[in-house]
Amino acid sequence: MSSTSSSSSTFSGAGPSTSSNDYTASEWTQQSMFGDLMQQKWLFMVAAGVLALVWLMSRRSDAQEKAARRLVRDLRHVDDADDVRDALGGNVPVILRPVLLTALSQVEDYVHHWFRRVERDLHRL
Repeated sequence: MSSTSSSSSTFSGAGPSTSSNDYTASEWTQQSMFGDLMQQKWLFMVAAGVLALVWLMSRRSDAQEKAARRLVRDLRHVDDADDVRDALGGNVPVILRPVLLTALSQVEDYVHHWFRRVERDLHRL
């Protein structure tokens, strides 16, 4: 191999071959991809907006978390059955709401599946 020929796995661009312009195919792809990405300023703005939204959402406490804290605080001052009823009545529904919604969703899926099966059976008759 002569010293004037370049390697077949490098891309040297349109001009004369210099050591700073020679890239392998992988390096050339990486450089051009990075250049394309830098031209998309809106992509950086959207990414920054998403990160800010995630950061703000992580700082907020959920209604369930607030209700659980309130329940613990209220249970410290419980003296009789009426106080227990008052403390649980205001906090437990908020805490159990995600569980109840999940259970309701499962029941809806089961009923939907059952109706589809019955409908299919009736259609076969």
